[in-house]
Amino acid sequence: MDLITFQNSWVPKIQTQLANQIATDVEQPDLQAAMRYAVLAGGKRLRPLLTIAVLETFDVPAEPLLQATDAIELVHSYSLIHDDLPAMDDDQERRGQPTTHVKFGEDLAILAGDALQPLAFQWLSQTEPLSVDQRLKLVQQLAQAAGGNGMVGGQVLDMQYTGADTVTLAQATQVHELKTGALLRYSLVAGGIMADVDQLTLTALDQFGRAFGLGFQIKDDLDDLGQDDGADKQAYPTILTVPGAVAALQDQVDEARSALDQIKEHCQVSTDLLNSFLQYFDATLEKKW
Repeated sequence: MDLITFQNSWVPKIQTQLANQIATDVEQPDLQAAMRYAVLAGGKRLRPLLTIAVLETFDVPAEPLLQATDAIELVHSYSLIHDDLPAMDDDQERRGQPTTHVKFGEDLAILAGDALQPLAFQWLSQTEPLSVDQRLKLVQQLAQAAGGNGMVGGQVLDMQYTGADTVTLAQATQVHELKTGALLRYSLVAGGIMADVDQLTLTALDQFGRAFGLGFQIKDDLDDLGQDDGADKQAYPTILTVPGAVAALQDQVDEARSALDQIKEHCQVSTDLLNSFLQYFDATLEKKW
């Protein structure tokens, strides 16, 4: 299955599950409205799609597991609500629509984010097709990816480096591995846990996720060139120059493909679907900078 067909097949199912399950699980009308607004406001659904792609790679039916695959979107959405707040980035719009705090007020937006995070763990813990051990591992992995040593920790570093005279490559990489990459890495590893793969395969999936996450950030930085008033000192083109950032992106794509080769050889499965996600970087790599 090619990537476009895969996306067109699964994104509507993801949307439906998210909408229906939030409506079922959240009784308070105003809170439910704010949560649904934040979660259903569009987006590529990249994270659950990566998890589902891992499941399909190992011939595990994904539809009975959608509650678990989609839990990551609740954490991602909560992080965006809080990121947009006046105390953080103070953004008024996201994806062409008013941000959650603009639409519902800061107080309800904060509470909607607060409610989305534990709901993600509720969904993981209640996905009965998975064993208790699998559910526990997923909860542990998501807690680590989202917390102080993951996404939130990356946000703190991002705040600390904002306004710094210089940011080193190591510092920027640490920020992006945590702030952006941690949830993407979780998405790959979560698929492996649900598919009950061995440790070598989990390690390779994590390697793919790390490379994909860094590549995702480098591409974003390159695509944002010229859109900001000033140079972002944490952006890869600022640190590495534009040609250096393009080369770094290619390195991450190569690293991701190497991880897939390990999985293909070790598990004797086709990794074509996961490999197709690397098409996301093609336009940036092929552009004449």
